Amino acid sequence: MLIDVGNLHISSSTLVPIGVYLSKITINGQLVWWSLKPQLKQLLITQPEVAVFGAQLLIEIIKPLLSSLSLEEDVKDGITSMKRWLDSMKGYMEEQSSGLERGKWLENKVEQVRDIAYDIEDVLDEFVLHSPPYTFHNRQFIRQIHTVAHTVYHGFPIRGISEKIAKIKTSIDDMRSQHAFLSTGLSSPRPSSSSTNMVRSHPPVSPLLLDDEIVGYEKEKKIFTDQLVDGEKRLVALAVAGPAGSGKTAFVKNIFCKRGIMGRFDCHAWVHVSQHFEAEELFVNMLKQFCYSRKEPYPIDDGTNTQTKLHKYLTGKRFIVVLDDIWSQNHWDVIKGGFPNAFHGSRIIVTTRSSNVASVCASSIRHVHILNCLEWLQALTLFYRKAFPDNDGQCPPELKGCSERIVKRCEGLPLAIVAVGGALARKRKLPSVWEKFHDSLGCEIASDPNLSAISNALLLGYMDLSTNLKSCFLYFSIFPEDYSVERGRLIRLWVAEQFAVGINFQTAEEVAEGYLDELIQRNLVHVSNYDFDGTPRNCRVLNPVLNFVTHKCKYENFASIFPTENTSRNQKIRRLSVRNDCTHLPRNIDFSGVRSMFLLSLVETSTSNFEKVLRELKLTRVLDFQGAPISKFPKDITHLTLLRHLNFRGTKIKSIPSSIKKLSYLETLDLKQTDVKELPKEICHLHNLRHLMAYKRNVESYVVFDSVQGVKIHKGIGKLTDLQALSLVKVGKKVKILEELKLLTKLRKLGLTGIRRGYGNELSASIEHKPLLTTLDLCSDTEEEILELGEMGKPPLKLQRLHLKGRLNQLPTWISSLDNLLRIGLKWSKMQYSPLQALQRLPNLIELELVDCYIGGELIFEASSFKKLKILLIEDFSELHTIVIRNGAMPDLKQISLHKCPMVTISPLGMNNLAKVEELILRDMAQEFIARLRMNGEDRAMVARIPLIHSFTSRIGHQYSWSFENLSDSSSH
Repeated sequence: MLIDVGNLHISSSTLVPIGVYLSKITINGQLVWWSLKPQLKQLLITQPEVAVFGAQLLIEIIKPLLSSLSLEEDVKDGITSMKRWLDSMKGYMEEQSSGLERGKWLENKVEQVRDIAYDIEDVLDEFVLHSPPYTFHNRQFIRQIHTVAHTVYHGFPIRGISEKIAKIKTSIDDMRSQHAFLSTGLSSPRPSSSSTNMVRSHPPVSPLLLDDEIVGYEKEKKIFTDQLVDGEKRLVALAVAGPAGSGKTAFVKNIFCKRGIMGRFDCHAWVHVSQHFEAEELFVNMLKQFCYSRKEPYPIDDGTNTQTKLHKYLTGKRFIVVLDDIWSQNHWDVIKGGFPNAFHGSRIIVTTRSSNVASVCASSIRHVHILNCLEWLQALTLFYRKAFPDNDGQCPPELKGCSERIVKRCEGLPLAIVAVGGALARKRKLPSVWEKFHDSLGCEIASDPNLSAISNALLLGYMDLSTNLKSCFLYFSIFPEDYSVERGRLIRLWVAEQFAVGINFQTAEEVAEGYLDELIQRNLVHVSNYDFDGTPRNCRVLNPVLNFVTHKCKYENFASIFPTENTSRNQKIRRLSVRNDCTHLPRNIDFSGVRSMFLLSLVETSTSNFEKVLRELKLTRVLDFQGAPISKFPKDITHLTLLRHLNFRGTKIKSIPSSIKKLSYLETLDLKQTDVKELPKEICHLHNLRHLMAYKRNVESYVVFDSVQGVKIHKGIGKLTDLQALSLVKVGKKVKILEELKLLTKLRKLGLTGIRRGYGNELSASIEHKPLLTTLDLCSDTEEEILELGEMGKPPLKLQRLHLKGRLNQLPTWISSLDNLLRIGLKWSKMQYSPLQALQRLPNLIELELVDCYIGGELIFEASSFKKLKILLIEDFSELHTIVIRNGAMPDLKQISLHKCPMVTISPLGMNNLAKVEELILRDMAQEFIARLRMNGEDRAMVARIPLIHSFTSRIGHQYSWSFENLSDSSSH
């Protein structure tokens, strides 16, 4: 890191002018203050996990600010001393964090270092808090007056910060005097840059699953075995991927060690690769095993390297080798050079935790085998076998209930099931003993040596993560067991925490998405469900992984959980997760350093206690109250100047105060599913806002026109030029809002409702200026109002989701040019002409929703149309009587939904041409139509191949009540 007069050297590839971050405030040409611009304030708000590095960077950046103050010489000396200490501590903490085990004494020292780094971070954040804000007034004179007034008001806190800096210097001096080695930051010689090629010690791989008792994965076993012996002559690589503890090694060993497999090959070897390996040693090990399997001596030294010897030895032989636990593509690139690519029927088997690595190593996608989790009965069988070895795997009746609850918490991970079952096998077979074990399972995994295999398996994957990925992974500890987090919410939180920052041409959100994808590919994060286009919608970590993460968080002081957390008075709480039945937070805890606060799954809160905690907060960046029992906007929130993320989704708040303008660094304001109907005009002061979401959806059964309510906004929205998401804005009479939207060129998601007739030109012009737009939701003012969409010279070609609600005379021609469109919804359009002609050639369309959009009697899906469509909804077509599906139309269709089409009495013609349909969902269809689909009905043959057919009919006189009929063939279940 180099600082000169004009530039701050942040990285080897980026020079950032100091003027980007600092503004000189002068009056009559005389410097009176350095002002922090928003970009610097965002940079200063950095995560505690890299507090040493963050403080090291920040202390250099704020030097100009400090020099403008009348600070005593000893304070300036203290700042210099802190910088030197941070330089040495950075290396020290990096070295110690790479160790897998620490002595108690060393743990205490590392904790002291972390606490001092936290103190430095606090001081820097307080300095930002009390520094002059970067104002957005157009007139320089007004900006100067604000700055001078700020100087007078905040002068005393600045002097107080100087005292805290001196106190930190004293702490550093004390530590140096007590432990001389800490003055250099090194407890042992640092490894050289070449050490990455050396073998490092790791906890041994658990032998718990290395036996013949592996249960489940029967289908994968058969496919895998067939691929080993299928007679294919070329060299084939097979890859087995799955999360830590999924039984990859045991799965392969169970097949590899069978005589019928090894006997088919001339020689065989099994090597464990590990995260850090030395290629020469690996090749030596392999060559020794290949020679041993043929009872041959090791080749004599001919002056060539071992890789060449290995390649030469295997030439002409049919070999099989297992490369157990490959961590990266680079590892594979190094190792595969040792194998001759000849046509002798040789096989390479790779196990890995990364799905990406598996796809790179395998010869084709069909040679990739993913082991996720065991099915319920398989998991229970494996548990009983391990927990009751003396009883032939039979569970006593009195322990069955508790056993099932314990197995459920293992979430199908074989390693967890075997470890927990083995631990319980050594305990007394009493319900009270097993219930106690169940209730303390997380603590048992952390402390019981018999369960250490679970932690060791996860620890390897954790240590392989970068600092930012570790922070993202540990973030899941904030959420309770079985809690799935919405993908967008998680990404916005990571950005607010500064785990992800924008680089080059990527936004911070795009970087965060990449982090999540990597954690999923590494099989550390589990996808709960996917969106229609295959992207993760919700995700979480499995319970055994959550136990590991929670224990790691407690050790790293990453997050504190109430009411279960045993927090000491002096502990520096950084993230606060308040859950379940916690109605009061302890009074003796200092919450002033909390950076993030979550209220999760709460039934009720104590208003006075809650407000007291909010008053204590001052450096908070994240407040996430999603679904919390809150009915009023807490006034103390607007004093949190550094707040970047504010989430009230699913609460009962009704209004936002005008004082929200004080939150000038706010990036996310989430008001979905609240009762807020209008935003104050002061919202336009939030110039750093990136995500503004405020609407309420009321859907009981069918979606009706006014089921989604937007919010009113005032003029000035065009000032928020950093907005990426804005939804749903009620336009109404304020056509000028559409003109202001032209200025929001960074928008990726836009939702507008209350659009009136006559606004077509303004609407089209505002959309044209959105080159990054991927989601567009437009709704007319009333169901009968015409939604005017004019032609565009430059439509948003990156659009992926398009929803049009309201009457349309015809579809705009530019829609046919949206090659990136994945989903389109046309609702209440009531067009005279079928929209299918304009949509059928969209090359990437996956989902099509048609609701009362056509008043004709026939819908015809032409041959070769909608080639990638997977989901089709046809609803509320009052005049429709015939649906025709030509041969070759919708070849990939998976799900069809037909709702409220009373004139449709026969099955869609050509339905039997849809070979891939898995679901047919019917709601309030004509009884004649239903009758023809029953087992002996006239149209049964048209739908016989569909595995799931469900029919729902509204009960007369019972609102939102349905009768259900299962029309599926029972033999398909």
